[in-house]
Formats: sequence, C-alpha cells, structure tokens
Amino acid sequence: MMGSRQSGIRFIPALAGLVLSSLILAACAPSAPPPKPVQPAPTPAPVPAPSVQAPAPAPETGAPGAQVGLLLPLSGQQAGLGRAMLQAAEMGLFDVGAADFELLPRDTAALSPDGAVASAVTAKADIILGPLFGADIKLAAPPATAARVPMVSFSNDISAAQPGVYLLGVTPEVQVERVVAYAAAQGLKRFAIMVPNSGYGRAVLGAYQDSVVRHGGNIAQITFYDPQSADISIPARETGEAYKRQPFDALMIPEGGQRLRAIAAMLPAFDLPPGVVRLLGTALWQDGGTLSEGALIGGWFAATPPDRWQNFAQRYAALYGSQPDPRAGIVYDAVTLAVALAQSKPGGDFSTARLTDPSGFAGVTGVFRLLPDGRTERSLAVLEVVPGGFTLKDPAASSFAAAIN
Repeated sequence: MMGSRQSGIRFIPALAGLVLSSLILAACAPSAPPPKPVQPAPTPAPVPAPSVQAPAPAPETGAPGAQVGLLLPLSGQQAGLGRAMLQAAEMGLFDVGAADFELLPRDTAALSPDGAVASAVTAKADIILGPLFGADIKLAAPPATAARVPMVSFSNDISAAQPGVYLLGVTPEVQVERVVAYAAAQGLKRFAIMVPNSGYGRAVLGAYQDSVVRHGGNIAQITFYDPQSADISIPARETGEAYKRQPFDALMIPEGGQRLRAIAAMLPAFDLPPGVVRLLGTALWQDGGTLSEGALIGGWFAATPPDRWQNFAQRYAALYGSQPDPRAGIVYDAVTLAVALAQSKPGGDFSTARLTDPSGFAGVTGVFRLLPDGRTERSLAVLEVVPGGFTLKDPAASSFAAAIN
C-alpha cells in the first residue's frame, strides 16, 4: 500500500528539457488548424522509451512542495486501464516540468475510493485527481470535501458533480450542445433522436431537448431502444415511419462502435438513406470503425480538437508502444492543470477561485474551465464523417474570449 510520501512520483528537474509544456492559460496563441480530412491515427510500431538514468533526488528545500493525490484502479479488473492512465499522468508531469511536485498514486481497487482519499489526505495532498468512474466519485467525494481538499475527477457522469468536486471528463451534455448549436446555425430546425433506454440515454435525451429548444428548433421524434437487444429493426422502423409522416432535418444517434454501425446500416431499409437526414453524434463516433459504415458519411459530431489529440497520441504511442485510451488525455490535462496551480504562486494556489478561473485552461483535450458547481465548460470541434476519415467542419475556439466573441 502506498501510504507514505516516499511512494509518490517526484518530478526530476534535470529531465525538464526533454519535453515541452502542454498546459497553458487559455489566452495563449491558438495552435495551427489541423489538415483536412483528419485520418484516424494508425497504430505505430512500439518504440522503446528512451533510457534515462535518473539523477539523485533533489535536495529538500525545507518548504514542502505540491502534493497531488492520484486515484486510479491499479489492481483488479481495471488494472490495465489504471496503469495506462498512470502513464499519461507521468507523461504530463515530465512534459510540464515542475520542481518539487509529487504525485501520490492511490489504488482505488485495493483501498476503496474513500480509503484512497483518506490515504492521500493523510499524505497532505493539496488536491486530488480522480477517480475514473462516477460511482467511485460518490464514495470518494465525502472524505475529500470533509478535509477541504478539492477533487478533479476523470468521469463525465454529471450527477457526481458538486462544489469542490469537478468533472474533467467530456460530458455527453457538452457534446450534444455543441453539435446541436452547429446544426441549428446551418438552418436545421426539426430534430429527431434514437436513444438507448438507459441512464446514459436519458441524460443525452434531456440535454438534446434542452439544446434544440435553446437554438430555436423542435423535437420531431424520440425513439427509445433496448440497449441489451441486438435487434434494432423495430426502433429503426418506428423512426422511418415518423419521418414519412412528418420529415425531420436531423437524427441524433449517441452511440459508438458496432451498435452505431448497426443502427446506421438499418436506416436505409426504412426510407432514411444517406443524405436524406443529417445524422448527428457524440465523440463516441471518433473511432476508425465508424468509417466502415457508408450510411454515416456526412454525419456531424462534436469532439475534442483533433490536432491536439493526435500530437498527444503520437507521443504517447512512441513512449509506451500502444495507442492511448481517450481518457488518457483527461488524466494528462488534470496533472498539467495541477502543476499550473502549484506554480501560480509560492506554495501553490488550489483555491476555488483559482480552480474556477474564468479564463480557463488549455490542454490536449482543448480549452476548458471548471465551473463552481463542479461541471466543466469546454470548447469542442465539430467533425464530419467523410470517405476515409473525418474532416473539420467547425474548429474549437482557442479561448473562451474567442468563444464569446
């Protein structure tokens, strides 16, 4: 069990020149736009990490450095995912370069989420990053808030957000708002949705209804389907019949992987061929498998800026020999955010005012800012599915000032 300060991961200043910082204030200059179309990143051959002999530990200065708890599942069924997230955290730590900054990894599987928080608090953590899952946040949040230690989690479960407990994950609500706003700006008025009858589906539906009304549209059709059923023909037929009764302009399918492809492939059989209705989606579409289904060509979806992600993914793959899980970018940004807070003034500043700075921050997942209620506002891009890749339809804003103006 890692319960002592010595169990942490300390930044070594001598390595700082090897890599560049990736977290900056959102007011920085925007990055160059990505090429069109954006191809799914191929899986590169494993590249061994550079062999670097670690120098002797930096001498103690007498003033304690920033202590950052990191809650991940490092054993059990999710150990592989947890270790991959730990690699992203280490990458962020060394990319930014922070003297006297220490990560305190804690295993949520071995200790339990609340036990992991207690261990980090005992080690004098200034801030806690993680955990990964919404259910774990609900267990971890009470001891963190009781100790008045802010928590920046990696989940996108909006029901777990609360003051002092922030969600850095890209929530479905944010994705839906972005793509609906773009579609409405292109003149689309009547919106339909095929949605799984689940907690996730109901959250997406609520966000979709709110966004459509907010942007002057109306909901023409809502079709639920059983997420456990392999047969999608009945809900597809219901959606097609609704279109014949009263046509709609857009159809949201908040799915990914094989289920997304199965739904899209079924639509032409019920008088919804490609090009008749604009298909809309979420970041779950940003997968190479999406490109194998021709019915999805022309569809729009919201996602984090692809240029930033591709750069991160290529460097991660070069270091660790595998493509990163999308959540790795969230973990990376959380660590570099913590470094920025630690460096903002002597002794660091992890106050609510600093965490919720209206200027926000920028990382590999784009520009974001934490809100007082625990949610995160993000600037996302809109991508279109084209043959062989994804093309950028509307770039993400480079700062919140740009988003407002």
